[in-house]
Amino acid sequence: MNERKENSGFTSYLDQPDLESITLNDSQRTKFLDGETIACEASQVMMFNPVNESSQVFKGVLTVTTFKLSFASAEESESKANCYQQNLLLGINDVCLSSIDCIYLGDKSKKKLLVPGQNVSGKVKELLIVCKNMRYFAFSFKLSEKDSGKSIANALLHHAYPKRHQLLFAYDYKESYVSNTLHKEVRMFQMKHDWEKELQRTGCPGWRLSMVNFNFQVSSLLLETIIVPQSVTDNIVKDAVEKFRHRFCPVWVWGTKGGAALVRMADLLPTITDRTEENKLLEHIRKSHPDKQPPHIVDLTSPSPKDIYTSYLKLRELCTPDNPRLFKHQDFKFYGLLDATKWLTHVSTCLTKAKDAAEKISNRNCTVVLQEGNGQDLNCLVASLIQIILDPYFRTKFGFQSLIQKDWVAMGHPFANRLGHILDKEIEQSPVFLLFLDCVWQLLQQFPAAFQFSETYLTTVWDSVHITIFDTFLFNCPHQRFMASTGNCNSHAPLRMRSVWDWREQFSDKDIALFCNPLYDDSFLQVLKPSTGLPNLEVWGQCYFRWLSDLEIPRGGRPQVDLYSRFLVQQILQTQCNGIDLNAKINHKEEYMDLIKKVNSFYPFSHNMATVNNTINNLLLTGDTLDSQSILNLNTE
Repeated sequence: MNERKENSGFTSYLDQPDLESITLNDSQRTKFLDGETIACEASQVMMFNPVNESSQVFKGVLTVTTFKLSFASAEESESKANCYQQNLLLGINDVCLSSIDCIYLGDKSKKKLLVPGQNVSGKVKELLIVCKNMRYFAFSFKLSEKDSGKSIANALLHHAYPKRHQLLFAYDYKESYVSNTLHKEVRMFQMKHDWEKELQRTGCPGWRLSMVNFNFQVSSLLLETIIVPQSVTDNIVKDAVEKFRHRFCPVWVWGTKGGAALVRMADLLPTITDRTEENKLLEHIRKSHPDKQPPHIVDLTSPSPKDIYTSYLKLRELCTPDNPRLFKHQDFKFYGLLDATKWLTHVSTCLTKAKDAAEKISNRNCTVVLQEGNGQDLNCLVASLIQIILDPYFRTKFGFQSLIQKDWVAMGHPFANRLGHILDKEIEQSPVFLLFLDCVWQLLQQFPAAFQFSETYLTTVWDSVHITIFDTFLFNCPHQRFMASTGNCNSHAPLRMRSVWDWREQFSDKDIALFCNPLYDDSFLQVLKPSTGLPNLEVWGQCYFRWLSDLEIPRGGRPQVDLYSRFLVQQILQTQCNGIDLNAKINHKEEYMDLIKKVNSFYPFSHNMATVNNTINNLLLTGDTLDSQSILNLNTE
């Protein structure tokens, strides 16, 4: 009997005993944002964990809005979760529509993938929803009104896969927005002065700012301010962009006082076989170097966005088993299956390319030119890693955010396409940005004292790229952002721009405090020398496996080390403060330690609350213990 149940392809909860009708109070109901409207709603829906048959089944109201999918239940108390990360825009069982990757129709022993844009006509008993951040939801409509499941499925298929950019919720969100003071520390690289400051900060000679693309007159895919060799005139730039794919001619992104520069460029157009024009530009780059050294060219054709996407799909399948049998099968062959995804192989490849290029810049004072098909995928990734390896500024929180703004947002990584914000058969979806974050996480594991930000911060950044309120990861290029902000985008009203780096739009101070690395040493200014081979890499468990409750270690894992480190740093800082009575705080040491030991391994993303009580929220996550001003040197913020 049990064996037959384990071998089923899709676990069904339709035989669960009927649950009594439950009424939601105001605090338990779904909260709606200004401009958010309901598309469909179903009551008496059961939410369950398809992998863990012994887990509790919750009954509540399932709602599809123009912004999110939301499940509200009176049985699952959110008060238990207030010591975990809580997004101010989304409830504990909410997910932004843009984060939904696949929707499956479940029926006992099988599941069927639903096609976006089509309608479901038959009866829907169960839905399994897989998200881009590896989270998944399973719902049963056994107790719901007739056709409730079908209505929910059709609403999701329509609203979660918009066919036009203007259908994203950012265009309807009406909440007022005022940038906070922390955001001012992030360089957005949308204006000329940010590029001037970066050129001055690095002190790289031989290069100049060009406004040849002002108002996007030369290329709608390039940013308005570009940095080119001093010997390159604006007329040369105008002629050069015609020869390159996506009109992406060689541009400077970073450099050293010794004259070694980091340059990005696309390939020549396929129709151009004569590389004379490209060689002329490379000669200008050589002349920009004080020693007239020829640049080293790095070919970034592999892995391609398609390779990365294929690998991601296999990784996602490994992280989202939909029944106990599949989970056990994958667990038994985990490392073989992980190797088959080639995800860590791609991580290793990107880190190796970045490490080799960084060594040429730092050891040989050689200019490095990164060249890739369209210049906007691996160019972004490898260029960012090189700068993190070489420049300690980009390992700080504000520096890292500025780096993303410069090399990803301003330089035109096609976020809308790669993240799948829009349903279009011609669009090539690929989580290149996730691969980058994974590479940074690997560096953080190898050099924990070199980074001001934490693992939790990187995981939160990945979650935030799918929230369609912020413009940071919403567009394909600066020109699209400009058109939307001025209202020239299909006659739509001007879009109010909101930066994702204003973290208080999403989180409270206690959650933001966890973005800081308690082991950070701001005197660590060395060039990083990472080990990039596969045996030296790890699986980013917090990001990929946090929704698999069976993999969570109760009262164990890295979070305990992290929280204990924060406690110790706070104690050290307090002992350095003369004239402060520490007796009260020292007397709480045993209580602190007891609370830390109750934290599970996927903290602060776990929702397994059995071992944690609310006292941790009152004693550990408030006050000075996890405040970034206390954890880090006081001048870092």
